Amino acid sequence: MLPVMIMTLMPGHAQQGSDAAKPQAAARAMRLLPLGEPPPFRQEVRDGVRFELEPEPGSIPPRQIRCGEGNATSLIRLNLGRASATIKIPGGSAAVTLREATAADDPAAEPWLTLHPPETGDILAVVWREPGTRWSLPRSIVFADSSAALPAGSIRIVNLLPVDTALVFGAERVLLPPAQSLVKAIAIGADLPVQIAVKNTTGQYQRFYAGSVLLNPNERAQIFIHRADGNKPRHPAKVVILNEAAPPPPKPLP
Repeated sequence: MLPVMIMTLMPGHAQQGSDAAKPQAAARAMRLLPLGEPPPFRQEVRDGVRFELEPEPGSIPPRQIRCGEGNATSLIRLNLGRASATIKIPGGSAAVTLREATAADDPAAEPWLTLHPPETGDILAVVWREPGTRWSLPRSIVFADSSAALPAGSIRIVNLLPVDTALVFGAERVLLPPAQSLVKAIAIGADLPVQIAVKNTTGQYQRFYAGSVLLNPNERAQIFIHRADGNKPRHPAKVVILNEAAPPPPKPLP
């Protein structure tokens, strides 16, 4: 059993908000990160030749989505476990509407996802599905994605599980509640051992992940802990780690 202690936590931005008109704010950047497991590989034999079959509908997120309304739309490609390319979205409190690319031109098409980000700042929208559901009904949470929120030399750990998660960083132990995150500064150029555990059916914390994080100069990392949504998964949870160059801080105003 792992003894744990509570650290200062940072909640993600809840997907609720008002679309009331407010003064126009500067445009900012948005990325999307879909989390989940790919469906089983499927194939069939035609005249002695094997052909890969398309995944069953709803077993993966849409391959492409559009952000925005009318002609002012941007195309985004989605891949499980990988952050999308960056697109521009308007500032302010207006909702960000995402539709499947194949249905984007249909004014009657229902949005695939509607985000309510904070009014300012670059954002990372993390998207997932609950086990047993389809990707047509995704869930999401939004995090600040700027160098101020997550600078070089730091990691962000996000718990998307419905239960507490026990984290071990060397001799340091942390209990991370559901839908919470923390940001931690770490040494550059040195491996940081990481262990992650959740309670099993007997109430004991059982480790399901052991690895390490290494940051190079000007890099940052993010660790996302999410429910396994595959067919009969071996472990109840999965871990995705993103290492990336931190964006440069904004230039001071003249």
